[in-house]
Amino acid sequence: MTNFIGIDGSKNGWVGVQQNSESLEQHELKFCKKLVDLITPELKLVIIDMPIGLEEYTQQGGRLVDREARKNLIKRKSSIFNAPCRGVLKARNYDEANLYSKKNGLGISKQSWNLVNKIKELDQILRTKKRPLIFESHPELCFQEMNGDALKFSKKETDGHKERIDLLSKSGFNKKFLNKYSIKDKNFLADDFLDACALSWTAKRVIDKKNINIPEKETKDNYGIIMQMKI
Repeated sequence: MTNFIGIDGSKNGWVGVQQNSESLEQHELKFCKKLVDLITPELKLVIIDMPIGLEEYTQQGGRLVDREARKNLIKRKSSIFNAPCRGVLKARNYDEANLYSKKNGLGISKQSWNLVNKIKELDQILRTKKRPLIFESHPELCFQEMNGDALKFSKKETDGHKERIDLLSKSGFNKKFLNKYSIKDKNFLADDFLDACALSWTAKRVIDKKNINIPEKETKDNYGIIMQMKI
């Protein structure tokens, strides 16, 4: 049996949707404040919406994986933020991070800075030996692939919410499960949960070797961490 999970960050922690290869109709929602508590030993594969692998310098458009992912996304390209350079992880505040980033290429956006604490959590796990396979992905690209085209509505709209539930339902997710958790929770938003479902769908594609890779050829950072999205 192969256990796998899709994970999305939320305001208060991390939300995951776990499945296993023997019972694909059984989906389990998991929430943890710390990522290390969510990535458990029985997991074989993790697909997560968070930058994996960081460059030492920043450049226009971000890492190669950021640029290529943006090219592949038909609509809402701005939802793909540029990953910060590695040195930014040591910054104590945005101004310090922005100054360091400018000295090493380009400044950092507030959106990217807001991800830094979560990137640090993930980066620490990535540099440990005992861990499952962990790959980066992006929910909008997952939903686009699921749909075979760009989605009509934003995930923040009511119609976008319904559009994503319908797609997930057609793709094997239990409708009762989707309706039960696709509401605002004190720990995560409805779109955080739906994004985690899309990432879990992608994890199954990786298990079945049906996924696409962005970019097609993997690149690695200075720590040997793969910088490539699985969709």
